[in-house]
Amino acid sequence: MAQIQAKPKNLFSWGFDLYESGNFVLTMDMSWLREGGHFEGGGLQYTLSRESVWSGDFLLQANGQTLASATKPSVWMRRFIVHFDGRELSLSAASVFMRRFVVIENDTIVGEIAPNSFFSRQCTIDLPDDLSVPVQVFIFWLTILMWRRAANAAAASS
Repeated sequence: MAQIQAKPKNLFSWGFDLYESGNFVLTMDMSWLREGGHFEGGGLQYTLSRESVWSGDFLLQANGQTLASATKPSVWMRRFIVHFDGRELSLSAASVFMRRFVVIENDTIVGEIAPNSFFSRQCTIDLPDDLSVPVQVFIFWLTILMWRRAANAAAASS
């Protein structure tokens, strides 16, 4: 499995710098006003977005092509079904009270994204090597969306 370390760009940012074996890989930036983002890799610009502002699938696109999509089957669950290259993965919260997410394929846990500590947004992305870097970043972005939604809900309730 490829193990990538994700570090927030700064204390207040939802953008992350990604490192593999201590080497910088790329920067993923989140959109401020809506659920979107972007990153660059291999000379391509990748866009992370939603089909429409409040509904529809979540998309990974480059050069006008959709490379991966994700559906959120329920607004009540922290779970996505990710589709790419004829494959289907499930990205789900490991438990109700944890920020750790697991990636499941054919009823088997094949990877995870987990914070390095309880209070930190630094995290480890541990996904199968046969997933391209853009797909790994897409899965990470979906996880960050759930973390950001939870943080915004907590801030709104205080």
